[in-house]
Amino acid sequence: MKQKKKIAIFATGWSNKILYPYLLGLRDEFAKESVDLYLFLCHAALNDNAENTIGELNIFELPDLKEFDAALIFANGLDFPQMLDEIKQRCDEANIPVILTGLDDGQHYFVGADNKIGMRDLCAHILDVHHVKNIVYIAGSRDSMDSNVRLQAIQDTMREHGLELEEKNIYYTNWEPYGVLQVFNKRIDLGDVPDAIVCVNDMLAMIVCEELGKRGMRIPEDILVTGFDNEFLAQVYSPSISSVDQRLDLIGEKCALILKKIWNGEPCERMHVVDCEFVSSESCGCVCAKDFDAVRRSIGRRKFLESMNDSSFTLRMTNIERGVMKGKEFNDLSKSFCQIYGGNNVYEKKSFHIILDPLFEKMVHNHDKKFRTKGYPEKMNAVFSMDEGNVKNISEFETKKLVPQIVDTEKNRLFIFLPLHDDERAMGYIVFCDDYEKVKETGALRKYVSRMNIVLSKHLNDLKVEVLHHRLLELTETDVLTHVKNRTAYESREEILEAGIASNDDYAFAIAIFDVNGLKQVNDQYGHEKGDDYIVRASQLICVTFKKSAVYRIGGDEFAVVLEGPDYEAREALMEQFVQKMNETEQEGKAIYEKVSVASGYATFDCKKDKSVADVFKRADARMYGNKYFMKNTGETSK
Repeated sequence: MKQKKKIAIFATGWSNKILYPYLLGLRDEFAKESVDLYLFLCHAALNDNAENTIGELNIFELPDLKEFDAALIFANGLDFPQMLDEIKQRCDEANIPVILTGLDDGQHYFVGADNKIGMRDLCAHILDVHHVKNIVYIAGSRDSMDSNVRLQAIQDTMREHGLELEEKNIYYTNWEPYGVLQVFNKRIDLGDVPDAIVCVNDMLAMIVCEELGKRGMRIPEDILVTGFDNEFLAQVYSPSISSVDQRLDLIGEKCALILKKIWNGEPCERMHVVDCEFVSSESCGCVCAKDFDAVRRSIGRRKFLESMNDSSFTLRMTNIERGVMKGKEFNDLSKSFCQIYGGNNVYEKKSFHIILDPLFEKMVHNHDKKFRTKGYPEKMNAVFSMDEGNVKNISEFETKKLVPQIVDTEKNRLFIFLPLHDDERAMGYIVFCDDYEKVKETGALRKYVSRMNIVLSKHLNDLKVEVLHHRLLELTETDVLTHVKNRTAYESREEILEAGIASNDDYAFAIAIFDVNGLKQVNDQYGHEKGDDYIVRASQLICVTFKKSAVYRIGGDEFAVVLEGPDYEAREALMEQFVQKMNETEQEGKAIYEKVSVASGYATFDCKKDKSVADVFKRADARMYGNKYFMKNTGETSK
């Protein structure tokens, strides 16, 4: 069998509308090859806070690129030059071919649309056909290659027509338009209305149309608006958006063809350009090139189904949160996920994985430990792993494998990796499989992962609080000197025993009482420090003997042991062992504080005699005092 190739793809979910056809082009061209696609997807944004951006971008650190046969960098919307440089450097170090789209660095293979020609055609159309002269350009970010190439095309075309694109007519949005549009609206208030607004992409074009519509302006009667990318939503929008189709499907196919040539050892040019296609439509005053009326009507009918799906998705996320938050310790997490995903997974489908840093469990008990802010550990925990419906308990696996189990190795697979993080701290990642539609509808995908981030962060904090609560409870119920449980803890245990008596006539337990002899003599003769040592030695002897039972210091020199289970069954033998061990200290010790002399007595619960735990305690206490009297008057340790 021919070894399957592995391709790493780096992209941002914000470019989903153009990433989706690109992936379909790859899939179709590789249909007759044996290739798996590993898509590392984030939702980092320039206008987001720095901590969240670090957490999102960290998913690109996940793959060990030496394990791959090629890398594709879909740079559209990835406006983080340092991260892009790091990815390229790691690819070069791994000695694998790299193909960029949306950014030509002049070094690696590049496949892209001829943005310049596409925008020139669009610009020439509105200048020649619609006779506009005053154009505003709604740009992306200042360092976006695509945005700047389109800007240059507008400037060049306008100069050819004897016009200039003034600096005041260029608005940089950083892909967040509303602040910019507020400034633009003030300009319109002053009566400075351009003839046309050319937007860097279709989404911005539709937002501009909405904002202008709120002001009562008509498109295209009062002002022309154009976009770029020719997204489906822009086509069915009213007015349909005049745009440029980059033919991302052909770009994806071209990338696949180049890789096949490289793998076959065939020569290949570095740079490849796919022709764009200008599509005139209603927003610039033209007749829509395609009849979308039927599609628009069908969208109206689909609103009901979308509403149903939204309700189902919201309920799904709520149930996930409820299921996770029920767990009281880390081990409950896998059980919760198995219950959640054990049924009909409409959204997650048959293959889905939740991977966490092993530190997640350790942090519950050690608050000094912190998650990484860059990269992932060598091993990860699969808290839930399902492939083709096969759920497997895997726990730790090597991180470089990325996916803990792959059942179906015959068909070509798509694995989508998204980061799990608490701000900049990396908790792990989620893997969706074989579902290209996830990329197309990235809004739901982003909501899903964002909600999971919140749920896991909250769950971790709750587990930490629970551990702290138990530790505080232990402190309040622990004797400072001997480190056994104290009287408060005994009283709590007494309540549990009372409940057992009330609910079960056959309830079996015993109480043993111990009282240290000669403590006053040790304190008077050697001081309280030696007296404390004497108490500790007595406590240790009790604990060593009754290893499976809780020991309580219920007074200054008095201890109680509740015997249940194995210690209850062996109570007589254990009491004899205690006396024997105590006698051994008598022979070994020289000073009185080096010896251990303890009076003892025990009583078992008798449902016919005892109405409460206090009744058992009283009998055991009376027997202890009887033993104490005997030891004092005879010098012997037992009757």
